[in-house]
Amino acid sequence: MIRRAKSLAIAILGVTFVTGGLAGMAVEEALGLDWFDYLDPAPFEIRLLRDLDVSDSQSARADDILNDRDSRLEAYWAERVPEMQAIISESHDEIRAMLTPDQRAAFDRAVAAQGVQIPERD
Repeated sequence: MIRRAKSLAIAILGVTFVTGGLAGMAVEEALGLDWFDYLDPAPFEIRLLRDLDVSDSQSARADDILNDRDSRLEAYWAERVPEMQAIISESHDEIRAMLTPDQRAAFDRAVAAQGVQIPERD
């Protein structure tokens, strides 16, 4: 009897937790809230500099350094895209090789539905 009561209590708590989460999500959506709007958008390094009493010129230089870093990182990842696409394509080819023809067709449709471009195959 105690085991049943314990299971029921756990189930009720679980349902309560899920219901509360869904209600919170519904209210957030209804009010158009986006919690990311309340986060500090400044990069970590800028937040660290706040406590150092840096001058305006130091702050501007830090912004320039971080902007340069961001540009370099974007270029770095842009150069890696073809390599990443090749790895993804290779993994898809390996998966396709183990599938039946019907499964291959379904797999290709599922991959295409995700917005992944599938190279022409024979």
